[in-house]
Amino acid sequence: MRFLNTAALALLSVSIGSAEIIKSCTEPNTIALTFDDGPFKYTMDLLDRLQSKGVHATFFINGYNYWQDLDTDPEKQAILKRAHADGHQIASHTWSHEIPSNIEDIEPMMKKLDDVIEKAVGYRPKYFRPPRGECGQECEDEFERLGYRIIEWDTDTNDLNLKNGVEYRVSEAKEFLTERWDEERNNYLVLMHDVYDSTVNQIVPWILENAPFDKYKFVTVAECLGDQKETHGIESSQNKNDTDTTDRTVISKVPIENTPGDSFNLNSNTTAPSAKSDAQSISYHFTIGFILLTYILYTLL
Repeated sequence: MRFLNTAALALLSVSIGSAEIIKSCTEPNTIALTFDDGPFKYTMDLLDRLQSKGVHATFFINGYNYWQDLDTDPEKQAILKRAHADGHQIASHTWSHEIPSNIEDIEPMMKKLDDVIEKAVGYRPKYFRPPRGECGQECEDEFERLGYRIIEWDTDTNDLNLKNGVEYRVSEAKEFLTERWDEERNNYLVLMHDVYDSTVNQIVPWILENAPFDKYKFVTVAECLGDQKETHGIESSQNKNDTDTTDRTVISKVPIENTPGDSFNLNSNTTAPSAKSDAQSISYHFTIGFILLTYILYTLL
């Protein structure tokens, strides 16, 4: 009896302590372009480019990073409104591109960011990407407790590594993506950053001209996971009406001096494992419930 109790507790603790990290899409024939660290002065141009091709993407935004007045500047918030109205997904990337060392500080930090997003687009996002993809087990468990889906990637353009120069980085990104398209994988979850001129005005235009549109559909992360509600579910009609009044002159008024993130060096050749399927998720939660029920019954005997 004691052995059964101990085994049940051990299995239960393992099951509960394993947060789900999503590193790949699940919907077939999809490409999910994602952009981290913005919004910034290049984001509006990026929206124009994506709109011209009817491409939807996901923006993992910060509230205080390249722009440090997003929460107080209506013109900058209007960029988020425009993105949402165009069909893009707005998601979270922490307030200032870092996760608090104190786990208890995560919830108020995320609330602050979600308040800004809700004010701009009318809903509170439940998709989250850790800065640099770094989030330990305790961190992962906390975000899962708060109801966020933790998103990473399986295709990294490494567009932020500019130490060898812009031309080299752009050329390497094009070569890498060409090789990835040639693999004809089931789907792609692509990491980029809308805070770089070279990404918005060189890499993205190349993607829009050379990606295999005949084989894949460009979608948001929510859509590539079969979740239509997160992108299109809760919508403010006022936000959509306000979108057309966005003043594009705001894009040129902020100097580009402090550019955090240039030193980050992610491995563009790393292929991440696939995410759990819906069936696996159901099985996962069923297993937890079964173990818990078994433990209770044996405790009562």
